[in-house]
Amino acid sequence: MKMAFIFAMAALLLVGCSSYSEISYWNSPVAINSGEVPIASFATQNVSYQLFGVIPISTGRPWTSGDGNIKYDFDVRLFADEATLDNNFVSLRHALDLVGSHRITQLQVSELDDWSFIILRCHTVNTKCIILNDEKGSRKQ
Repeated sequence: MKMAFIFAMAALLLVGCSSYSEISYWNSPVAINSGEVPIASFATQNVSYQLFGVIPISTGRPWTSGDGNIKYDFDVRLFADEATLDNNFVSLRHALDLVGSHRITQLQVSELDDWSFIILRCHTVNTKCIILNDEKGSRKQ
């Protein structure tokens, strides 16, 4: 019984930390890029866990549904590995569609692998950027 409880808690921990996406609308008159005021900032993180680095346990999924009023989106898939830069760009494309602009600046991407006792690999993919208006100098509301 104890072992089943420990396994269930570990599974919940892995599943609960697999995907995160956020659009934060810019509420400041502070300008960047030659006087432009951004519309929003975007950040997404996808995490996959693998046993021995090859057997998928859980993963974050690309953010492809929901509206712009949803600030956070968590989506998880078991026994798959979808934590990739390509899938983070799918989430970014969805966020850009929601905001109504496809112009970005200060794009930052990173990938990180952490190992626990050479048994569990945690692969993290981060993407963040600032979203600007499609037309330079204008601001959509």
